[in-house]
Amino acid sequence: MGNWFIDIDLDKGWFPASITVIVAGLAASLLPLFARPHTQRERRVSQTGDTGGDQSIGDTQKSPASAVFRNFISRCRYPRIAAFTWQALFAAVFFSFGWTLTYLMSHVWVVFGVELGLLVIAKVAAAMGLFGFAAASLLAYRGKRKALSVVLMIFSLIYGVVGVNAVYGQYPTIRSVLGAEAFPEMPGYQPHGATRTVKEWEAAAKAGKLPKLRREGIVRTVDIPARIAHFKPRKANVYLPPAALADNPPRLPVLIALSGQPGSPDRFFLSGRFQDSLNEFAKKHHGIAPIVVSPDHLGDASHNTLCSDTPVYGDAQTYITRDVTGWITSRLPVQLPGKAWGIAGFSMGGTCATHLGPKYHNLYGHIISIGGEVHHSNGPVPEMVSRFYGGSRAAYEDHVPAVAIRKYGLPSQTILFGAGQYDQIGQDNARSVAQAASARGMKVDAVVVAGKGHDWNSVRAVMNYGLAQFCMETGLSQGTVHISSFPSLTHMDGVKISYGQEGHG
Repeated sequence: MGNWFIDIDLDKGWFPASITVIVAGLAASLLPLFARPHTQRERRVSQTGDTGGDQSIGDTQKSPASAVFRNFISRCRYPRIAAFTWQALFAAVFFSFGWTLTYLMSHVWVVFGVELGLLVIAKVAAAMGLFGFAAASLLAYRGKRKALSVVLMIFSLIYGVVGVNAVYGQYPTIRSVLGAEAFPEMPGYQPHGATRTVKEWEAAAKAGKLPKLRREGIVRTVDIPARIAHFKPRKANVYLPPAALADNPPRLPVLIALSGQPGSPDRFFLSGRFQDSLNEFAKKHHGIAPIVVSPDHLGDASHNTLCSDTPVYGDAQTYITRDVTGWITSRLPVQLPGKAWGIAGFSMGGTCATHLGPKYHNLYGHIISIGGEVHHSNGPVPEMVSRFYGGSRAAYEDHVPAVAIRKYGLPSQTILFGAGQYDQIGQDNARSVAQAASARGMKVDAVVVAGKGHDWNSVRAVMNYGLAQFCMETGLSQGTVHISSFPSLTHMDGVKISYGQEGHG
């Protein structure tokens, strides 16, 4: 299978546009304007044997439901208007059903643990409306147009799936759907004499003494073994900026990025396209940017490990904080853990960031949580206490972000919360955890992404802002970071902003 196929963009470009065009064309071809219903006289002719080929409404000899439906329309004085009325009615009923059901699942029952957002609800409702239109056409027409109605029913479902995926950005390519490795392996990489500081690198750049650099950084697939933890991780992904690939590279800051669940380590680069932001920063700063490592904290897409050491899925916490940390410091040109390190995550990964970040404040000076939860969620709390923590409520509480912040967080740490405009649950969660962070004296910022929900589009927007803050805090950039430079972002209401309100530096 060639790369041209599995690397087709599913959430933007010609593919979703083509689906929209096909659906629109099929729907237009089924309008009575182009498919004229039978009159009563034509119906009588068809009943005597002259069916009129592909002409449609009026056959009472076959399928009872569709025949009665066609017969009713053919008896109307204005059959075209009658047919269109029924198509519109079916579309409206199905649209309303799709909207109501999706809204209930999202905002009332909260089936998925998060609000789906109005964009997702609208996409599902639109697809159901098209399905209803096609169903009415299936009843109304015979021959070729009956077949086209079936095709439209199929494509209306495809339209809905593609539309929802475009909102979430979860599967950007067919490769990501198939779970195929998106990035080449990086076997045997070793830093080439990483002895310089970032300031020394910048001085060399001003003097014109830098080595020749790649135009962009690289994302690679790596195996980070669990040598200490009892855990079976999948392969991780690493971003190395151009400076890290040069001889005698500078020691760079590190950002740990954790996907949501279900998810995989490549999501920050496939769905979040974080490498684009990193490469853009590197172009403006002599090839330097943070090294980003996205390890596996799940073991399997279906596992919610709670980022904890448990008898259910193994020692995910120890793996992230010890095995991954040890591998990074021994294999990559990085600064020591602490102020120059950060941990970020989306959804369940954001929950991990807000409990691991404060608990291991010696490792992470910066925390970014996008759409995180107030506590890990893998069943009811009593069930989690029993199943994952051996019946110890105290052990469970130790992994609750607000509790971890109150017990372990340091005022020197910065924490950024982010959520989409339509992710009300994510915003509420952020406000709750941010209250604990403010009480602890941590530097707090919280932003809302306009027009987005609990999706990877929100992740991209928040991470762009978070990257600017992280780079400024770790000395990779100078000056200030203003939220006004990020048009899609506004500060979150109800959060005491102690960092980033007017810009900083």
